[in-house]
Amino acid sequence: MPFKPPFWSPAQASGILFDWDGVIAETHLDFSGIRARYYAGRRAMLLEDASALSDADRASLMSDLEALEIAGANGASQVPGIDGVLEWVAARGIPWAVVSRNCRESILTAAEQIGLTLPPIVRSRDDGDCVKPDPRALNETAHSLGVEPRHTLFVGDFIYDMMGARRAGMRGVLVRERTEEGWLPWLECSLTNMEGFLRELRSPSEFVPWEYHDAAEAMGRGFLAFAASLVIAMPQRTFRGMDRWLARAASLGVGGFLAPNEIFSPVDWKANPAFDPSCMGKSLASAAREFLRVRFPLAEVYDDAEAVSGAPAAAEELENFLWSLYKRHDISI
Repeated sequence: MPFKPPFWSPAQASGILFDWDGVIAETHLDFSGIRARYYAGRRAMLLEDASALSDADRASLMSDLEALEIAGANGASQVPGIDGVLEWVAARGIPWAVVSRNCRESILTAAEQIGLTLPPIVRSRDDGDCVKPDPRALNETAHSLGVEPRHTLFVGDFIYDMMGARRAGMRGVLVRERTEEGWLPWLECSLTNMEGFLRELRSPSEFVPWEYHDAAEAMGRGFLAFAASLVIAMPQRTFRGMDRWLARAASLGVGGFLAPNEIFSPVDWKANPAFDPSCMGKSLASAAREFLRVRFPLAEVYDDAEAVSGAPAAAEELENFLWSLYKRHDISI
């Protein structure tokens, strides 16, 4: 069943990106030997940290990685439950893709080994200029599927997957038997295995989006649902601290904003440096939309809509303002 925003379920995704190892194919890769050889045993990001190596060591690292991945691919097995998940996805016509840090040859080899027909879009480290958790890798893949990132689900089994999902403004599901303590701030949906993920798809639960966890805990789900239904008029001119105002209002669950008919100028950017410099010269609505896109992907920005007026310009006063609206609304029903 669909849940009313801001609440969500993985079953409501318009497109799904899957990691490869541990999610679709189990290849039992052990990188400890490579870390010992090239990074003195520390838990380095193997690809990103390779830039600090000499040219010879970097080439050797990539060769060793590819050999390890292909060896694992030759002995690959299918992750239990993934066949049911992919059948569920196919039955609903949901576009899906694979996004992996592995080399392409290892993915093709493992797919043949487990008898899986790959989707039309498979992104490996050999494709494009970036790999997850760089959000460009995920956003480009989502756009290739014809799906907005905010309506895309990324399913993975490692912290890099959840980092990528957060950075890209996507929903993320971690499928892993044990979760490390340091990963918890990145999570919004965690399941122990793919069979559990399939059960979740078939019988959806209502999840609170990651970016609204604090508001739901402090104010309650009823308040969050009410705030998500609101369109709040922004103060009728750009002002210093508008970035903090937008972030605070959105963190409290406000679902929409009506922006004044203004241009976001260099002076405005100097007063609100959390906005990207590329916003200068755009309409305030466009600038606010870009500002919120990754941080609060469910929030909408309008240049023409019915909206609640009278919101204070001070970010620290927004909670009391919204709470008073909610209490009046609660009493009226």
